Amino acid sequence: MSDQEIVAPPSGLFTCLACQVAFQSAEAQRNHYRSDWHRYNLKRKVVNLPFVSLDQFNNKTEARVAKEKEAKTVIETANNYCGTCKKSFGSINQHENHLNSKKHKEVAAKQAAKQAAAPAEKKEVVKAEEVEKPQVKDTRITEETTEEEMLAIIDEKIKAAPRLEETDCLFCTHTSESFEDNMAHMTSVHSLFIPDIEFLVDLRGLIRYLGEKISVGNVCIFCNGKGRGLRSIDAVRKHMNDKGHCIIAYEDDNDAAELVDFYDFSSSYPQVDGEDVDIDAELEGLTASLSLADDELSLVLPNGSVVGHRHMKRYYDQKPKPEETRDSVLINKLIGQYSDAPAFESMRNSQKGNKLLLTDGRHGMRATEAFKDLRTRHEYTTKVGMNQNRLQQYFRIQII
Repeated sequence: MSDQEIVAPPSGLFTCLACQVAFQSAEAQRNHYRSDWHRYNLKRKVVNLPFVSLDQFNNKTEARVAKEKEAKTVIETANNYCGTCKKSFGSINQHENHLNSKKHKEVAAKQAAKQAAAPAEKKEVVKAEEVEKPQVKDTRITEETTEEEMLAIIDEKIKAAPRLEETDCLFCTHTSESFEDNMAHMTSVHSLFIPDIEFLVDLRGLIRYLGEKISVGNVCIFCNGKGRGLRSIDAVRKHMNDKGHCIIAYEDDNDAAELVDFYDFSSSYPQVDGEDVDIDAELEGLTASLSLADDELSLVLPNGSVVGHRHMKRYYDQKPKPEETRDSVLINKLIGQYSDAPAFESMRNSQKGNKLLLTDGRHGMRATEAFKDLRTRHEYTTKVGMNQNRLQQYFRIQII
């Protein structure tokens, strides 16, 4: 809507209810809406706090700027760090010599000239960001944190966070010429895999959403908020590359439900030609034809197939050895169980010379008791030989 189409109110004044001020023109009202003072009063209004006047807002801003500069100066002095040149020094003398050097003064003069040449409105925005940005970095949300402070922290973080374009790689600083080139780069270099891509209907929206999670939320797209918190986009990218987490979280039901807006699975639904089908009746008939298996953990489908729950997959994947049904093996197992019983101890002692000969059906006849005794003797001699080899001393003839 242009200025000619704006209809002036009956009173002839354009007002702002959040700041309780009036303006003579719509242009002045729009400029006021862009100011930090108006944004500050809007946030106070959301949490039912009274508005502040322009003088009070300016005093608060100046006090915060002065406090921040004083804290920054104390930190730089204690750490021997020059914020203008972004250099650290090993001692106080080196730091003072640097502050008095010609190079430092030239850099400081250039920065002052750039700040003076910038528009006044832009300078105020930069000043407000300098006041609030350290609070977003250093503030911890505790029980004493008010709702107003939490909202301010979140708003400043969202406003200060960088935005990734469609041509920006999610996992590194590479920038492509087009969205298709960017997808080819992420696929070939970072092995990005799009799950269920045949049902994906909004690829650009999916990549844009993942970019918002990485740049604004500082969240790994694979951990999806389950790991430790990260504080910058560079930290998130380093984490994903180091851990191999350049993967979209899709296995868990909650992760898949988060991305369902970008997919359309209607093509996978069964299509029936002709008259409309009563879905409720079909579901009732299907439910009636299902039955529980004997273990009460699986479903038996009408065609006889058994369907189990995914939580039991580890047990379904096991392949136990089939039970032996051959008669020779069962007889040997049965005799072995009875031969170990105490009742047969006296029988074995009285019949030491009579060895039971059993067969396994493959290797002919063999003496089970004799084989066990022979194996015991071999194990004993092997153990004694190993001990003797460890203590044996070897000699050779001295050559003169």
